[in-house]
Amino acid sequence: MKQLLLITCFFLIAITEGKSQSLEVGFGLGSGSAYTFENMDSNIDIDYSLPFSSYLSLKYAKPDSYFGIKLKFQYLNAGIKGRNWKNLNEPINGDVTSLTSLILLEHLKDNNKWNLGYNFGFGYTHQNFRQDLTNSSSGMEINFMSANISGIISSKLSNNLALQLEPSLLWTDPVGSLRDSDKWQIAGEDLHLLIQLGFTYKIN
Repeated sequence: MKQLLLITCFFLIAITEGKSQSLEVGFGLGSGSAYTFENMDSNIDIDYSLPFSSYLSLKYAKPDSYFGIKLKFQYLNAGIKGRNWKNLNEPINGDVTSLTSLILLEHLKDNNKWNLGYNFGFGYTHQNFRQDLTNSSSGMEINFMSANISGIISSKLSNNLALQLEPSLLWTDPVGSLRDSDKWQIAGEDLHLLIQLGFTYKIN
């Protein structure tokens, strides 16, 4: 949390400097596919439900810059049922919730009614896996690095307001993914395919 506060402070300091800049806030909701490869693995008894995802973002850019800098907070929740293949095949009827703080480089021009762009970057994820919702288990918490890449389809509704569709690929724990497969964790190293619809508002 301290690292996140420091990042936000540096971000706000950067915004206050310079004579010509753009500050934009955004939010959105969506769904997609959570823990895609684990969910598709026919060798294990695991089934993830369609996830709920939401995000908040803050973007800073100069008009003559190719990239803007975006701070994004990504929330993800998915139900999980099956058997815990990492722990004696215990039954699972729970969920997985995560909050990822991302720093992204984003390219998106707003010259036209419809605009295309993209962003990419890295972040820090705090995740809670609850194996049994019926008995209100406290869950297992874990932290790891994540990577994200997104496409952007933007439609200007006014000079300051835009509607945005973002198909995203969120890679949780890419470092852990490089380990031997027998060391992979349940609800751990994997890819999330998300489609999120939201709005952005340009403050200045």
